[in-house]
Amino acid sequence: MMQHYKSYNDQELVQLMQTGDERVLMEIYNRYWDKMLAVAFNRLGSLEEAEECVQDVLYKLWKLRKDFSLVKIELGNYLARSIRNQAFNIIDRRYRERTKSESYVPENDINILSPEREMIVRELQQQIDDSIKALPPQCQLVFRLSRQQGFSNREIAEQLDISENTVKSHLKKADRDIQGNIEFLIAAAIICAYFQR
Repeated sequence: MMQHYKSYNDQELVQLMQTGDERVLMEIYNRYWDKMLAVAFNRLGSLEEAEECVQDVLYKLWKLRKDFSLVKIELGNYLARSIRNQAFNIIDRRYRERTKSESYVPENDINILSPEREMIVRELQQQIDDSIKALPPQCQLVFRLSRQQGFSNREIAEQLDISENTVKSHLKKADRDIQGNIEFLIAAAIICAYFQR
């Protein structure tokens, strides 16, 4: 059944999500989880907090499903920006909690991830980083501006003085190359996540 949802574009998924079909959220999770985790991890530096950040953003998306629509922004860019905002919230909460604690010792965070999940997430992050670095220079730059910094295709085109179609071509290539390199790890992470909760 999930294969059926893979054929939908983001706009169609968002419209279908409004009906309350949880399998749509799972497809969005499968489609964007790796990119969201990379953005969160790059900002937070903690695997546990990065996973929490991704889950919070997807939970909020689901809560807003009846009123959510894609008008001027692509779903991937919306999720990237949401991750950035949620990461700021987590950093702010982290700071407030630690300043209240007299026993706080920096760099000694407790990681409650199981060894298996921690290994998978670490390998996934490394594979993502390696896949991004293997992209051609301009393709890599476009990908980072879009997926990690949340710029729209138009903003990237203006910034790099290229057409929006060129931006789309770069993103398509980047997504295809990265996805091809990490599909197995994503599947392992999803299975691990669901069976350990």
